[in-house]
Amino acid sequence: MQRPCHLTRRRFLATLAATPALAAFGPRLLLPPRAAHARSLPGYAIEAEVDVDGGTLVASQTVTVQNRVGVSLDRVIFRVVPATVGSFALRAASVDGTDVPASLDGNIMTVTLPAPLDPGGSTSIGLQYAIRLSREPNRLAAAGRTIALGNWFPILAVHRGEWDRRQYTDVGDAFFTEVADYDVTISTSRPVEVAATGQLVDRSGTRWRFRAANVRDFAVTMSADYRVHEARAGEVAVRAYTADAARSRRLADRAVDFLRWLSDRFAPYPYPTLSIADVELSPSYAGMEYPALVMLSPYLSAGEPFVGGQLDALLLHEIVHQWFYSLVGNDQIADPWLDEAVTTYVTYLYYAENSPGLASGVFDRTIPGGGSTPVDSGITEFPSDPPYFAVVYRRGARFLHALRERTGHDAFMGLLRQHVATHRDRVATPRAFLDRALAAAGPSAAPLIRDYFRYGAFAYPTPQTWTLEAPAIPWSRGADVFVGADFPVSRVELWLDQRRMSSGPENAVTLDLATVEAGEYVLLARVFNHEDAVFERTQRIEVG
Repeated sequence: MQRPCHLTRRRFLATLAATPALAAFGPRLLLPPRAAHARSLPGYAIEAEVDVDGGTLVASQTVTVQNRVGVSLDRVIFRVVPATVGSFALRAASVDGTDVPASLDGNIMTVTLPAPLDPGGSTSIGLQYAIRLSREPNRLAAAGRTIALGNWFPILAVHRGEWDRRQYTDVGDAFFTEVADYDVTISTSRPVEVAATGQLVDRSGTRWRFRAANVRDFAVTMSADYRVHEARAGEVAVRAYTADAARSRRLADRAVDFLRWLSDRFAPYPYPTLSIADVELSPSYAGMEYPALVMLSPYLSAGEPFVGGQLDALLLHEIVHQWFYSLVGNDQIADPWLDEAVTTYVTYLYYAENSPGLASGVFDRTIPGGGSTPVDSGITEFPSDPPYFAVVYRRGARFLHALRERTGHDAFMGLLRQHVATHRDRVATPRAFLDRALAAAGPSAAPLIRDYFRYGAFAYPTPQTWTLEAPAIPWSRGADVFVGADFPVSRVELWLDQRRMSSGPENAVTLDLATVEAGEYVLLARVFNHEDAVFERTQRIEVG
């Protein structure tokens, strides 16, 4: 049994002064968005043929995967939502051109590799499959006169210590993905208008080719009834696809207003296009977000007045998701509040700043309620969408409202900007967000966090203090990282994105970066105390 470490700030400073390597540490730095170095991302090349009237799709997909998790892989896991929504038939699987076995358990598909894939190695996985789309309104369906292809292709499961094998559930948005690059060609059985996540790079008759870089997913919608209106927010092309030209114009123009405000408050909109498309959606929700693509129900009327109404607020909510879900990812299965509560509350803040007379109505319609269920409840803890919405959206937004009252508006907005700057194109964690919130609000926020969340790190009457010390960036072949704490520590884990770099009782670790690809990463320090409470802190670093 290892003796837990118990290191105070005073002891750390003494160690720092006595150790030249540690004394050379510089201050923590904030990188500007998107440094010069870019890590290799998975690449998807998909060619799909869609029978518009038959509601079927056949596809050929190639996924280029580089092992960036630091351990050898003998299989690759995909999540296949159409195996649960509609029907999915895998026709063939191959690795680097060689046929391989693949199995499907619910929506989890396992592709067995012919030889282990070592860290840093790459492979190409080919998949041939067919999908019969549901005829019921859904984000993946051929319903009415529209086709929605949301979560429609086998997508790499997240690997963080092990593969994510959780099954799909129809409550909430049971999706958790990393960013990747996409080259997608859609061919349709008859002429339709097609909207998609990426930029249109080629069109010939009924064949549409799109490309998208650094996106968390890739969605498509289509209809012969679409009337398209384009507006521009600076360099961003905003297009609305609906059956009514006036509705398309109104949605596109309003989206421009939202993009400008959000870009100014948090970070520039990260994609060259934004598409807004009417599709038949489930009655339990009327909108759905994907990177650079928003789906809306055509039955939700603009009404008069439009500004501040239900459709206006829903459009804004889904566009806010372009920052909180698309740009900054999170585990939407375990931690859905981290995007949904933030998005719900930022929607209110837009009206509070731009239409104060409408803000109270938006607040009353979207935030009160939710009871006392912990906000950190995962989607599998809810039997259906209504209680999920009440807790994750409404009660989560009430926590953020109370937090903003403690920090002040400017500090609260700074907290969200720092959250975006640290985790853009990556995956954020709730404990790290609350750690930053506690730093912004001070000790008075600790009881507030305890009232809304079950996380053990925030359950103590007196906030537990600890430090994370790392060298100035960029890092090269190695980096000395130190964790100091004013409480007993049993284990420290250090991660660079999805790669666990170290795990053990040692609090001073030299990270070996010799096999780490140059680029930007999020350093996550995860600290376990003697009661197994988990503390997390993150910062953006660069390996050069």
